[in-house]
Amino acid sequence: MRSCIFCEGRATSKEDAWPLWLMRRLGATEAGRVEAQRGRQAPWTWHTGKAGLKVGFVCASCNNGWMSQLENRVKPIVEGLFGEEPVALDRSDQTTLAAWAGKNAMVFEALRLKASWFFTNSERRTLRESLRLPSWTSIWIAKCAGQVGAYCSASDLSGVAEVSSAQVKAYVTTMAFGPLAIQLLSSKLPSSIPQSTTVTADLRPGPWDKVTLQIWPIQSERVAWPALMGLSGEIGLDTFSKRWSPASR
Repeated sequence: MRSCIFCEGRATSKEDAWPLWLMRRLGATEAGRVEAQRGRQAPWTWHTGKAGLKVGFVCASCNNGWMSQLENRVKPIVEGLFGEEPVALDRSDQTTLAAWAGKNAMVFEALRLKASWFFTNSERRTLRESLRLPSWTSIWIAKCAGQVGAYCSASDLSGVAEVSSAQVKAYVTTMAFGPLAIQLLSSKLPSSIPQSTTVTADLRPGPWDKVTLQIWPIQSERVAWPALMGLSGEIGLDTFSKRWSPASR
């Protein structure tokens, strides 16, 4: 019997991996492309011809309760980012959008084999109870031109560190809904490391400071959307999704 990934109750419902209200807003008729990767292994990709993609690890109480409430709160924020006019995201907007991105990343991960899940039961339960994201999690948004429908790429970067790779783990999820691209990077460090420690990581070369806007942890009281530069279609999204990947050897 499957358990809900957020409350560990019986999974009696199926959550849309891509929110249907968003698919309708985009006029999408196809779900798009899904890509997954583990460490240095080559990524595997699949397409689906359906506008909706269901994840069977959610209970009706979560699906129709806090998850539905979060969707209702984030909807006007996301729709504002779809417009042509500049938008200013205040602390409340950034916090809501970040929690929604975290929820999406956890739901997307349920498409992987359960044995390889990165997020823990405790982290998912905390998100359900307080909308609080896991420690050492960072989230950025970017504008993507020429992108329709939905896109998701998830990479398990565990084992790519040169030192103490057994103790340091990282997982990155990149998703896009039309012109809005979101990237979540979450790390796990040894328990001896204080929670207040700032985690940094190396990036592949690119004008990321001009392309991305960090919304979590909050860096500014107001974030001005869009950034100075954007991503170009699926090629841009692919480059964005791989900016944390180890360089080929």
